[in-house]
Amino acid sequence: MNFALLLAPIAALAVIAAPALADEKAQNDGTARSKVKPARLIEFTGDREFLKESSRLRVWRGEVGYTLEVDAAGTPTDCELTEKFRMNYVNDKLCEVLLKHHSFEPAVDDSGAAVESSYEGKLNYLEMREKD
Repeated sequence: MNFALLLAPIAALAVIAAPALADEKAQNDGTARSKVKPARLIEFTGDREFLKESSRLRVWRGEVGYTLEVDAAGTPTDCELTEKFRMNYVNDKLCEVLLKHHSFEPAVDDSGAAVESSYEGKLNYLEMREKD
């Protein structure tokens, strides 16, 4: 029996499986990042303002996704829309409303200390109009 023929498939399998095993190990590595309790949304009070600004800017989408960076005090500090509009002005104006009208409980690490984090959300125009 030729061992080279037998070892070739085993070596190929090892090369394919190694990245998957390494990736699984990285997800359960016990780092601080994996132990952070994320920021929790307290409330968003800007439905009316967001609808008004969107109308003024002629935004024609069913929903807008966004990510907010939240500092250790629970204050949103930066905003990025998931699907940006062509004009930066539109992105900036919608983000201004999002930053102004969100409030959060800050994220905490495993020791209970407040830390920076991010929050991902979506606003659906139909749902906001039904509330109004």
